[in-house]
Formats: sequence, structure tokens, C-alpha cells
Amino acid sequence: MTSFDGQTILITGAATGIGRATARKLADLGARLVIVDLDGDGAVAAAASLPGDARGYRCDVRSDADVDALRAVVLAECGGVDILLNNAAKPPVTGPIADTDIEVWRDALDVNVLGYVRMIRAFLPHMVARGTGRIVNTASGLALLPDPPTRFMGPYIASKGAQLAMSYAFAHALEDTGVTLSVFCPGLTATSDRPGGPPPAGVGAPTLDDFRRGVPARRARPATADHAAQTFVDGLLSGEFLTCSQEGYHSDLVDFASANLDPYSIVRQAQAEAA
Repeated sequence: MTSFDGQTILITGAATGIGRATARKLADLGARLVIVDLDGDGAVAAAASLPGDARGYRCDVRSDADVDALRAVVLAECGGVDILLNNAAKPPVTGPIADTDIEVWRDALDVNVLGYVRMIRAFLPHMVARGTGRIVNTASGLALLPDPPTRFMGPYIASKGAQLAMSYAFAHALEDTGVTLSVFCPGLTATSDRPGGPPPAGVGAPTLDDFRRGVPARRARPATADHAAQTFVDGLLSGEFLTCSQEGYHSDLVDFASANLDPYSIVRQAQAEAA
């Protein structure tokens, strides 16, 4: 496949950032985009900026009622979805992990894990009935290579690890159904002027130096949203199970596995580079 002509692709969290950049690339390849976001006006504006018959809808993936209503309108107006891209997420940075309020943990898991499950449960039955379809869950390069800044991203990184494990389970469950499931793990991406998005307000908010400390130099350089989106689309076209936009992640992952998944091995690598 070199295009997505005639395919309806739904992307959550696509009013901005990697989601919006991905929507643009898919629309240019002939797809009909359904842009979904908590920011309904942003979703409509993003859809209006795309070529073809793109549509934008507001949906809070934490809400069963919102997701049910979205499914009803998309099935009625678009006839179903060929590809579902789960991309909605809470902001990554929540402050020092030991001080993060339990409600912040609960909200991150509700959006980043249960929100994905809600969307899958909404659109998977129609895919299975047709015997064809594709689902992609957006996790994170940090779920593969947990760099030290994860200490400021506890709920986020926990949810991203859960997304990866959940995707393995769904992939096994969907064998022989005609529906496939894959994972996209973006590396550090400049979707704002600070790594991980705007930091939380208040005492203890991480600085840029906090984010760089203990991180190998190559992984501390953010890629553009356009690069991440192109990697995402290339992964869709190739049919690979996992695609990661982090430069050199294959060799880094081998090194990490060789160190028995010891997170301090990443810090030692960074220290060796700086010596």
C-alpha cells in the first residue's frame, strides 16, 4: 500500500501536535480524516485545514457517553472506520513522582489507558464484522527506554507502559480476525517549547536542566512533529507492529536489554558520553 485512498481514518487528540501533523500527511495520501479532540473547536479547525472530506468532533475519551455518541455519528456519517489511531493523552509532566496527587494518576490512566479501551470497544466490533481494519495505539519511546525525566512523569509513563502491554494482548486476541493492531512510540518531540509540554506550576516544577540530566545526548534533542508524523505514517505503510521515531532506538534497546533493563544503565551511558 502506498496510499490511503478511500479509507476513513479516525485520530484522537488530533487538534494539535503529532496527531494534527499525522492527519495532514494521511489526508495528502488520500485518506478521509475524522479528527477527534477534547477541544471541539480545535478539532473542527484542524479538519477544515485538510484536503478532502475531513470532519472534526469533540469527544472526551474519559466519558462512556461521549464515546458512544461519537461512534453513532461516525457510523452514520462515514459508514465506519478503517483505521483507528488512539493518540489522545494527558500532558506528560506532572512534577516529582513522589508528590503527585492520586487524582492526577487516576486521570492519566482514565485518558491514556481506559480512553484507548473505550475507543477500541466502540469501533472494533464493526471492523471485526467486516473482517478488516487497523488500530494503532500511541505509547511513548519512554516506555521502551525510560530516561531519567520519567521521574517527573510518573502517571504518564505508567500509562504508556500499560498501553504497550495492552497492545500485546489485543494483538494476540485479534489474530485471524482480519483486524491488526500496532503501536507507535514517539521519541522526544518538539510539540511545545519545553520537553514534555508546559510544566506544572508551583514549587518543584522541573527545569530544562532537570530534563537533560542523565539523558544520553542524542535522546535529549527533540525531533519535530513533522518527523514524528512521517515516522508514524511510514510505520502504517510498512505494517510493522512497533514504530518508534526516536533516532537509534533499536541499538539503544539492545543495550538496555543487555543491561537487564536497569534504568541506571541509561545514566551511566550519559555519564560516559560526558566524560
